[in-house]
Amino acid sequence: MDAVQKSCLAVAERPVLLAEVFYGHLFEMAPWLRPMFAADMTDQMQKMTDTLLAAVAQLSTADTADLEVLLYRMGADHYVRHQVEPAHYVYVAHALTRAVRDVAGLEYSSYLSSAWIALCQWVSMHMCAGARAAMADAPVERLASALPRPRTNPDEARRGRP
Repeated sequence: MDAVQKSCLAVAERPVLLAEVFYGHLFEMAPWLRPMFAADMTDQMQKMTDTLLAAVAQLSTADTADLEVLLYRMGADHYVRHQVEPAHYVYVAHALTRAVRDVAGLEYSSYLSSAWIALCQWVSMHMCAGARAAMADAPVERLASALPRPRTNPDEARRGRP
């Protein structure tokens, strides 16, 4: 995790670049996933990098139970709201490791590659478990209403935005 966290320092300096490269790789490998996203990816790119960096930061704690529950719920939420199925996570993991490689440049090594692959597998495992539970727990409408709503930015909440 130390290697992943150190590489995130470089990524944190260029989060938009990471997201652009990630989605470029994702849509190149799996072009059929592109319609699942809005035409303007600006908000999605920011959300993805914020979530990734927050998750990696939380992994430094000894107890990852809260993060595991969050990932499980995110997997269920992504299935219910966006039809993201477990098979999609293979492409996400590959695209992310390729994006980190591209952004890290010369700092990328086989050791760092292995660390990111392990992280992607761990995250995918928990998100896929949530997606599978959501898939088995039809009707989808009931699941959607039971899932927690995404947290709002306090500034946006004061302005009346969800």
